[in-house]
Amino acid sequence: MVLLKRVSFLSGQLGLMVLVRFFFSWNLKFADTRSVEGEILLDTSIVGLVFFAARIFDGVTDPIAGWLADRWVRRGHERRTLLWFSVAVPAAGLALIFLPSHDMSVTLRWVCLVSGMFLFFVGYTLYAIPYWSLTNDYGESEKDRRVLSTLLGTGLILATAVVGILSPILVDSFGFLPTALIFVLPCIVAMALPYFAAPKGYGAKPGTAVSDGVAAAHATQGSILENKAPSILRQLIQALKHRRFLALLLIFSGSQMAFTVVTATAPFIATVLLGGTNKDVAKIMAPFLGTAIPCFLIAPYLSKRFGWERLFVVASLALAVVYGGAAGLGKAWIGSPMTTAMLVFATAGPMAAILLALEAEAITDCAREAGGNRVSLYFGVFNFVVKGLNGAAIAITGVLVTLAGDPKWEHTAVRLMPMLAGTLLVVGVIGYTIVRPRKQGDAPK
Repeated sequence: MVLLKRVSFLSGQLGLMVLVRFFFSWNLKFADTRSVEGEILLDTSIVGLVFFAARIFDGVTDPIAGWLADRWVRRGHERRTLLWFSVAVPAAGLALIFLPSHDMSVTLRWVCLVSGMFLFFVGYTLYAIPYWSLTNDYGESEKDRRVLSTLLGTGLILATAVVGILSPILVDSFGFLPTALIFVLPCIVAMALPYFAAPKGYGAKPGTAVSDGVAAAHATQGSILENKAPSILRQLIQALKHRRFLALLLIFSGSQMAFTVVTATAPFIATVLLGGTNKDVAKIMAPFLGTAIPCFLIAPYLSKRFGWERLFVVASLALAVVYGGAAGLGKAWIGSPMTTAMLVFATAGPMAAILLALEAEAITDCAREAGGNRVSLYFGVFNFVVKGLNGAAIAITGVLVTLAGDPKWEHTAVRLMPMLAGTLLVVGVIGYTIVRPRKQGDAPK
């Protein structure tokens, strides 16, 4: 793939993840906004529960979206055309989520939030599953697929950089809704670009719309393939019987839940433990990104040298130690409290980069081991599990945010947040160790 096509592919992840990271970073802080009279905008513990319910509903649709995407291909269509159906939906949902204000009735605030979450997460699923599956469609070799996987991780880190550095300044200057709207239009444009990232000869390679003679007689062959294709329920069961994939789900669930907790916690670390403002979130995120982004350059080499499974275990355990240490922030261990926080977050960067850079490669590897053109399905199952658990993580964090509203518990509740993240990473590694097969090749055929 030429450089321009790789940049186009990367843009989709960047646009989508800017929306996602903005939501994760600010939704609880936004809900905790107080009026002049001291009225809270939305109860954060209830917001966490609504988020959990929305993620469960959204997660249920993930395997269905994956199955439909694979079925779309079997019927003779290009998977990339599915992107056009959902490219603007997450952005519309994000705008609705941050629309509530103290001028609205409480009922209207909740209507905006709930409907916004529905649009946001359903749109996220309908876009992300086909898009991530393009790592297999666009990857003409194992090397290409590894590069595309790394680009997905790079897009997430770059999105974290954009949101972590720019959004605190913009939120402090303009407020939550105007800042969300500033990001929306560029993200929609970026999310459209992966359609144009197909390599030369894309339509002629296996797994695309016109491969294997489907273009010549796709009506006949498509119906044959459709009749032979197992049902979605059977495919789901087969995917979950794949012990290597199930072990991957466990370790990724721990890391993804931890990322979600820390992302939501960063504004509270900056304002409560460090005594700063929303702008100070950028100060602690910049060192994290400064060490994470360069590590993406060596992630494919490390994967080839040591294997992604070994890297995930080591990175998860190391990151758990760092997150556990973040519970002690607010003390001047090295220089000032802010300097200490910056160093702790910088230490977390390389491990986070490893986990994020190789995520898509690991899922694609498991799907290809299973065979049967199930890449979208495997991404759907992965998203289903991770989204549900991410919802649980936000719900727990929402309870801690509510607890932090009590001056007696404020600092303790915020310190519990990074401790929770570290614990989730350790639990994920333990689950992975128990479930993983002792040898490869366990995938149900």
